[in-house]
Amino acid sequence: MDTWTSWLALVLVLAASVVLVRAVVEVRRLRADVAALEEHAGEVAGELGALPPELSRTFGTGARHLISVEILNLFELAHRESALTRPLTALTPRLLRDVVHRRIIGRVRQNLNEQGVRADVRLHRAR
Repeated sequence: MDTWTSWLALVLVLAASVVLVRAVVEVRRLRADVAALEEHAGEVAGELGALPPELSRTFGTGARHLISVEILNLFELAHRESALTRPLTALTPRLLRDVVHRRIIGRVRQNLNEQGVRADVRLHRAR
């Protein structure tokens, strides 16, 4: 390769590096913007008494009211049920989570039924 070709290759590599760095910076800025907009949308939904954006896509914004329950101590509940669940937590956390959710949904249905409440109890996965 002659000197001119080497310089041209070096300039092209440097230009590509600059473009790549700018693209990475722009992607990070866009992700930060999206996170800020999601947070703001959640705040606005709270002020309006509307469903959060992640739920309104699924349930709409109609007159139907929903009660949402997030189980915060899922694995603790599983460990209380059986000593065998502790090793399963490390091996198959998703399967264990699904089993616990099904049991809890069954209990909620049974308790509501005993109270004479007609309800459609379902499990919805958030992102």
